[in-house]
Amino acid sequence: MLALLVLAILVGGILQRVSGMGFGLVAGPFIVLLVGPLEGVLFVNLAGAIASVLILGRVVRLVEWRRYAWLAATSVAVTVPAALLLRDASSAALEVTVGAVVVAAMTLAVVTTRLRKEGVHPLGPDARWPPVAVYAVLSGWDPRGFAATAQPFFATNALAALVAKLSLTDASFPPFSGWEWATVLGSIVAGLVVGDVLAPRVSAAAMRRGLIVLAYVGGFATLGQGLAHL
Repeated sequence: MLALLVLAILVGGILQRVSGMGFGLVAGPFIVLLVGPLEGVLFVNLAGAIASVLILGRVVRLVEWRRYAWLAATSVAVTVPAALLLRDASSAALEVTVGAVVVAAMTLAVVTTRLRKEGVHPLGPDARWPPVAVYAVLSGWDPRGFAATAQPFFATNALAALVAKLSLTDASFPPFSGWEWATVLGSIVAGLVVGDVLAPRVSAAAMRRGLIVLAYVGGFATLGQGLAHL
């Protein structure tokens, strides 16, 4: 399990650095599969916050702070209701929800992107209500600007969610030993280092394709496990 967890974190870290996201959308479903929905969601929040803060130091000059402010304010506002829902939900229901949201969000992004290429604009560049991954794809946000602006957004959102879950639910971190925590946290740094090398060499189109494929794989796997548990 630890080896698979490290692999998921490495892939998430690489994508987080290259495309601006990775833990929540791609690594998140796999981590939930491996350590369980309650511990997994909390761990994703922690790992995502660490990764985003580390990346921010490299891309801070590219951050679009006005866009960040709108996105962060909207997202943080729902952290308390989300934590309360998490407290009362079963593990199977959480797995189904995580998987279904990822699959539905990326399907919406793919379909509407194709419409935009045909001249139909379902979402203008100033709309800020959708999840940030979908918003980035739908609005045609420049991948480099998005990758930078997403870092303070994800860090803010993850820390707010972390505090809300620890305060309002009985969620706890996975019961790792000291060396296991060192291994998984070290894998975050390793993923970011590899992503830092790949970032200048990967095209925007390749970024989007990789993000979509991995998100679908993780989303369907988590959804399938949740349905099986039901």
